[in-house]
Amino acid sequence: MSQYRSPSRRVRLLNRLIPGVADIRLDTVKRARAAFQPALKGQKRRMWGAVGLSAGATLGQLLQPWPLQVVLDQVLAPAAAGTIGSRHGLILVGAGLAAALIPFVSAKLTYHATVVAAEIGKTATLRIRRTLFDHINRLSLDFHTESRTGDLLVRLTGDVNLLRDMLFNSWLNLLTRGLYFGGLTIALFAVDWRLGALALVPLPFLSRSVLRSSSELRKVVKSQRRREGSAAAFAGESLSQIRIVKAYSAEEAIGDRFAGDARRSERAGVKAARIAAGMALSTQRVAAIGGALVLFGGSLLVITGDLTVGVLLVAVSYGRSLYKPLRKMSNEAVRLSKASAVAERIMDILDRSPEPAGLGLRIEDRLEGRVTATGLAYRYPGGSQVFDGIDFDLAPGSLAVLTGPNGAGKSTLLSLLLRFALPDRGELRVDGRRVDHYRLHDYRSRIAYVPQSVLLFSGTLLENILIGNPGATDADLARAVELAAMGPLIDRLVDGLDTHIGERGETLSGGEARRVMLARAAVRDADLLLLDEPWEGIDAPSRPLIAASIKAIAKGRTTIVVSHQAVRGLQPDVVLVLDGNGVQSLARANQ
Repeated sequence: MSQYRSPSRRVRLLNRLIPGVADIRLDTVKRARAAFQPALKGQKRRMWGAVGLSAGATLGQLLQPWPLQVVLDQVLAPAAAGTIGSRHGLILVGAGLAAALIPFVSAKLTYHATVVAAEIGKTATLRIRRTLFDHINRLSLDFHTESRTGDLLVRLTGDVNLLRDMLFNSWLNLLTRGLYFGGLTIALFAVDWRLGALALVPLPFLSRSVLRSSSELRKVVKSQRRREGSAAAFAGESLSQIRIVKAYSAEEAIGDRFAGDARRSERAGVKAARIAAGMALSTQRVAAIGGALVLFGGSLLVITGDLTVGVLLVAVSYGRSLYKPLRKMSNEAVRLSKASAVAERIMDILDRSPEPAGLGLRIEDRLEGRVTATGLAYRYPGGSQVFDGIDFDLAPGSLAVLTGPNGAGKSTLLSLLLRFALPDRGELRVDGRRVDHYRLHDYRSRIAYVPQSVLLFSGTLLENILIGNPGATDADLARAVELAAMGPLIDRLVDGLDTHIGERGETLSGGEARRVMLARAAVRDADLLLLDEPWEGIDAPSRPLIAASIKAIAKGRTTIVVSHQAVRGLQPDVVLVLDGNGVQSLARANQ
């Protein structure tokens, strides 16, 4: 991330006109626009349309006071002098129609500009959110281990919405308000240069008062987003472990901690609102002073005969409106400042390199499934040695049980086979090639994995099974259901495979959830089958039934089953034992 640079002279001058501009990290804005420009692809016509509609609406706002000037100077003044005629009636009707038509057309153009800008923002937001979500999914497990899920969700939702303003909406509003301010200024100077000068007298005072607030506001907003992420992360953790919360009657303690995080976030939000309200108050005060100066100076010009009453009312209207676009431009500058703060959070993720899914050797067909380890060693990052010097050779199609005490590295060995991590030393080969030499996507597509924990998604049974192979045919699905022995479960449910299950499969028993995960592995038709403690949470009488399903799914493919104990009915070809020192021994099973 590039360092923050002090504003250039041009930016400092601009900030005197639009308070808050100097606080925008222009380098971050440029990087964000470059990074997310593809989100606006194909929308150039819409964007120019929104600009044109906004410009037309701005012109209508500038024209709104003039029908009143026409009525005052060309109808009411002659009437007061006793020189009214039929021509003045036509002027009155025309001015009345214009007074009704101009605001209507301006409002209509504003409506369409707002709708088009919303459509542009919606499309861009969906694209950015999908890009960010896909990138997060492609990052390594180390990143996900270090990150907090709630904070990632805040970045995917609220942060992306703020970033959308940086891409188009805020710039459109800045342009529209800038055109309005420029039009008002030009019109005032066109009426009388002295009135234009009087209207601009309070501007330096506004800049000085608001400039101090904008920098503080950005810091407060950045702190608020960080605290919101922390609160969301803790909420996600507590809800995902609701059983522990209830078992220990910790609802009140957990609620107090969450309330504390939320309170700090809301306190920062109130502070930000107070600063923004103070900026608005300063603008209104200066606008009142500017309007009063225009009224005073214009009245003198009317007395001297240099100005008509109608033109004076137009000038006063412009003078009172002059600072409204400046206030809104300042608000947009603050929104851009907020967006630049969250852009750093989003780009911090996007700058991280994903797993190299597209590099390496392609797997055009199937793998034979020979798994070989030579001098394999692994140590947790910054932690202890897991194992050191493992050697084994599993023949294609063999069924192996991997056993040993806790901490011996059984699950870690499966992680190395899945390429969730790479060994520190030695080699792990499949079909004679190191696993990290294969293209990652191709390699993992030939593996089916059943984790120790029950990992199911909210949705239907069918959707959970098809995660293993979204393109599976009905025949593939029927075979997977049969291999996993899911028949009794499907028969019990009214909606069968279309039955919705709760988050993480809460509506299923442990054995039923295991069968769904086995069906997910079976429908993949992989060459390597990896199962980590598939009997976790399963009672003893049900274990042989699960073993029979595993044996049926494992037929014809190399299978490694992590288990603390031998299970009757599995009959593995090989038992691989890891002891506490990380030394392995290989034994032919006698089951």
